[in-house]
Amino acid sequence: MNPAATTRLPFSAAVLAGGQSRRMGRDKSMLEIGGVPIIRRIADTLGEMFTEVFVVANEKEEFERMGLAVVGDIHPGNDSLGGLHTAVASAQASHVFVAGCDMPLLRPALIRGLASLVEAWDVVIPVKDDYPEPLCAFYGKACAPHIEESISGGRLKMIGFHELVRVRRVEETTWRAWDPEGASFLNANTPEEFEKIKAISMRGEAK
Repeated sequence: MNPAATTRLPFSAAVLAGGQSRRMGRDKSMLEIGGVPIIRRIADTLGEMFTEVFVVANEKEEFERMGLAVVGDIHPGNDSLGGLHTAVASAQASHVFVAGCDMPLLRPALIRGLASLVEAWDVVIPVKDDYPEPLCAFYGKACAPHIEESISGGRLKMIGFHELVRVRRVEETTWRAWDPEGASFLNANTPEEFEKIKAISMRGEAK
């Protein structure tokens, strides 16, 4: 076994679970694959890689019953940017990997690849089809005041503060070596997308 694959990263990890799941019509984080809620799958994947893993949520009870560490969103109603600020401000480590609650196909190789680039940057973010993936990225503590300022000003775009910090954009030519299919970025915004994720997940588990 490759020792690097079993060594925990010296960073924190957070799962943002504060969304309203409008297009899905129900709580995305509790959708099940093989009888397991997808947020449990995400937390288990991250738990094997990081020393600190927590969920950012408006309502804690259901996640706490699952045995997950939960931090209350300090900016409820401010979309994912509020959750991002909570994650960065609450993390114990210098950087925190942030994922969405509906992304159960996160590939450890991708996360470790991104982590290898963190040292000199405040944000390490993959870019897919020319679009940054802010919910599969690393953020440093230096981001916190800039995110908070954006929220205070009503600017809720997830990458709006990037011009104020050091950002490493990881292009497809780099990250596809770690996740050739880009499975890490698939999320369950709609029932159709969730069916696709289930099919890929079950296919992988059947191997």
